[in-house]
Amino acid sequence: MIGAKKLFNKMNRDFTGPKLYSESIFDYLNRSARLESKRIRNILEQWINGLSSEVQDELRARIQSRDDRQHLGAFFELYLHELLSKSGFSAEIHPEVNNKKAHPDFRVLKDGKSLFYLEATLVALSDKDTSAKAREKQVYDAINRMKSPNFFIGVKVHGAPTTNPPGAKMRSFLEDKLSNLDLNMVTKQWKQGDLETLPQWNWKHNSWQITFFPIPKKQENRGKPGVRPIGLQIKDAGWYTSHIGIKDSIRDKASKYGELDLPYIIAINVTDESGIDETDIINALFGEEQETFILYGNSIINQKPNRKPNGAWYGPCGPQNQRVSAALIADNLSPWSIAKVTPILWHNPWTNRPLNSDTWLLPQLFLSENNQLVKRKGKYGNELLGLDPNWPRTYGDELHFS
Repeated sequence: MIGAKKLFNKMNRDFTGPKLYSESIFDYLNRSARLESKRIRNILEQWINGLSSEVQDELRARIQSRDDRQHLGAFFELYLHELLSKSGFSAEIHPEVNNKKAHPDFRVLKDGKSLFYLEATLVALSDKDTSAKAREKQVYDAINRMKSPNFFIGVKVHGAPTTNPPGAKMRSFLEDKLSNLDLNMVTKQWKQGDLETLPQWNWKHNSWQITFFPIPKKQENRGKPGVRPIGLQIKDAGWYTSHIGIKDSIRDKASKYGELDLPYIIAINVTDESGIDETDIINALFGEEQETFILYGNSIINQKPNRKPNGAWYGPCGPQNQRVSAALIADNLSPWSIAKVTPILWHNPWTNRPLNSDTWLLPQLFLSENNQLVKRKGKYGNELLGLDPNWPRTYGDELHFS
């Protein structure tokens, strides 16, 4: 397309290092000279060029955002459009429905026949948590600017910062502590395998506390330039609630467009660093696991597992969100994981408008008549997109930059 706007800048790139903690996904992709970054830039340029100019402008602005949530949301829509195309569908973008001001992301067709609507969304951190995470990342970048020829830094994190921590003071604090260490002694303690025997230093800021400890570098890595000091991060154990995010996403989108004339799929990309698994998704859709105990006097005579009525598909009054035909769920899909993550389609057994499963090429799950999950294998995302499973990396890439 002659004169088409570019998603990424046309420039000479010479930075081959890793992404900064506080750096946005787009900014890193835009400046990185690594071959895998070049491959990601090329495929995103190729995908966006297949869209109309009006859609390109809107998506381009969001993909270029320094807010990773905006970036990943737009990337997810672009990915889904390409996946639908490679699955043999065509997609009408932002179709009008029911005289609503809001529009679904896609009306999906095959051979000119409308099949279903698809709406894309993210499960992401809240504004408050995103701000706290950004402050935390700025501190990590400050630490990684310090000189530490003999030690990596281990970091245990407790809580989250509510204001900007003084990164420079923290760096000076650590440099002073490291300068007074006996390298041989710490190496001996490290080899014993007990982290609690290592020197530890606590730093507090608001309700945020960090415990630092030294990790001795191997002989061949001591004094080596360009190696980031942070070597290990340990976070507080906690309750991960990705399943709540999935459930809330379905609830928020279920009735947004009223009663539709076609099956309606909600596509959800869970961008949670802890990840999700099948259990999380089942809890989100069908209700959280619980145990029911049957008592006789003070004795338990029976117990059985069941589910709370708090799922996206099934609630206190029975089946709910029946306008939604299925949820297409991806686990941390990003520009780097295009070839590694395949979204799974989870059918709603109580929907008003079931989706014809034969039209869908990717893996999908159903609830059988005896309440058992049935899996149907399908093609992996990388197969449909024509990508090697290891893309954007391949053997030997670490030797070459572009």
